[in-house]
Amino acid sequence: MLIYLLFIPFLLLQNVQAQFGDYKQDFGYVEVRTGAHMFYWLYYTTADVSHYTERPLIVWLQGGPGGSSTATGNFEILGPLDLSLQERNYTWIKNFNVIFLDNPVGTGFSYVDDLSLLTTNNDEIAQDFVKLMQGFYTNHPEFETVPLYIYGQSYGGKMAVDMGIRMREAEQSGTIRSNLRGIAMGNAWISPVDATLTWGPLLLAAGLVDQSGYEDIQLQAREAERLFNAGEYYASTQQWALTQSAVFRATTRVDFYNILTKMYSIPDTPRKVEEFLKSMMIMDISYGVPGRQQYDLRTLMNTQVKQALSIPEKVVWGSQADAVFDTLRTDFMKPVTDGIEKLLNETNIIVTKYNGNLDLICDTPGQILWVDRLKWPGAENYKNATRQPIWENNKLEGYYKSYGNFRFFWINKAGHSVPRDNPAGSNAFLRDMTSFG
Repeated sequence: MLIYLLFIPFLLLQNVQAQFGDYKQDFGYVEVRTGAHMFYWLYYTTADVSHYTERPLIVWLQGGPGGSSTATGNFEILGPLDLSLQERNYTWIKNFNVIFLDNPVGTGFSYVDDLSLLTTNNDEIAQDFVKLMQGFYTNHPEFETVPLYIYGQSYGGKMAVDMGIRMREAEQSGTIRSNLRGIAMGNAWISPVDATLTWGPLLLAAGLVDQSGYEDIQLQAREAERLFNAGEYYASTQQWALTQSAVFRATTRVDFYNILTKMYSIPDTPRKVEEFLKSMMIMDISYGVPGRQQYDLRTLMNTQVKQALSIPEKVVWGSQADAVFDTLRTDFMKPVTDGIEKLLNETNIIVTKYNGNLDLICDTPGQILWVDRLKWPGAENYKNATRQPIWENNKLEGYYKSYGNFRFFWINKAGHSVPRDNPAGSNAFLRDMTSFG
C-alpha cells in the first residue's frame, strides 16, 4: 500500500466536466513524466446494467506510431459517433467502457513541453502507460477491480505487448491496483521483417503483381532484412519505406490497408513519397477513395472537439505526430515476439491475435510466421489444435484457433481496421476474451 501511494504525487491529473456529444464520458491529462502530458478520453458503457462497472474496461490504442486513438480510433473505427457525427450502430461502448488513449506522448492531444521528452522505444512507451493508468485509477478507483483489456491496432498492437508486461509487473509489486485480464493485437506490427518479406508472395498469389513486380518487391524487402540483421535498425526502416514504394510501382497504388482498393493519390517525388508513407502510417486507416463523411478529422479535432473538451489553447491536435514517428524510427523494425513469449510463459493474461485477411501492411502470412516460431509450453498443442469456423448470423466471418491463453482469429472481409470492416467478425474475439460482444 505504501509503495502504491508514493507514486501518486508524481502524477498531475487534469479532469474536466464538459463533454462532446450526448454520451456519458470523462477525459483529462496525466503528466506521466515532468513535461510529458498524456490525454485519455473515456466513454462509459451504454449497456443495460445497474452500474457501468459491471462491464469490462477496454483501452484502445491506435498505430503509427503517432496515430490518435481519440480521433481515428474514436470517430473512424469504433466510437459512438462516426466522422459525420452520426451514431455508429456497432460502437464498442454498447458492451464496454472504452478509453481512447493518445499514446505515445506527442500523439493527438497528448504533448510534450520539449521534443527531447518523446519516447524512443517500446518499453519507454509501456512505462508511460503504467503512469497513465495510475493517474486514471486515482481519479476512478471504482475501476480498479473491473477487468481490464488492452486492444491495439497495428503499431498499437506492438505497444500493447510491453504494456501488458509492465502492467502485470506493477500489479505484482503493488504500485498499481488494476485487473488486467488480456491484450489483443489487431493486424499488429509484431515482427516487421516477417511482414515486409511476405508482401510480395501475398500480392503475387492474389494476382496483383506479375513476376517482375514480385521480384522487385522481394529485392527491396530482403535488403531491409539484411540491414536489420546487421543491426542497422534506422537504415532498415528507411529500406522498409523503399519496399513500400516498390509495391506501389508494381501494383498501381494498391491500398496497403485493403488490397481490394487503391490509394487515391501518391506523390511523384522520393521526398514527398517518404512523407506520404509516414502520414499513411500515422493515419493508420485506409487511404482509399474518400468517403462521404461530413468532417475532416484534423479540422474536427482542432475545432469542435478541442473546444468541447477544454484542451489547452497551446495544444494543436496532431502537431507532434511526425516527431513521434521519427523518434521511434530506430525501434520501428524491432520485433516484440520475446515479449509475447514472456506473457505466455510467465502470466495467465489472455493473448489474442486477430487479423483481417485483406490487409497488406500487417498481412496474415507474416503474422503466421512469427506465431509458429513462438516458444512456450503450449506451442505444439496450439499448432495441432483444430481451426474452427466463426459463424455470425449464419455467415462465415472467419476462423479461429486457440490453446491455453493464446488464440488467433482470421477475420474475413476485413482489412487493417477489423472492428470497422467486419463488426460481426469482431464480436467473436471480443466474446472470447471478455464474454461480452
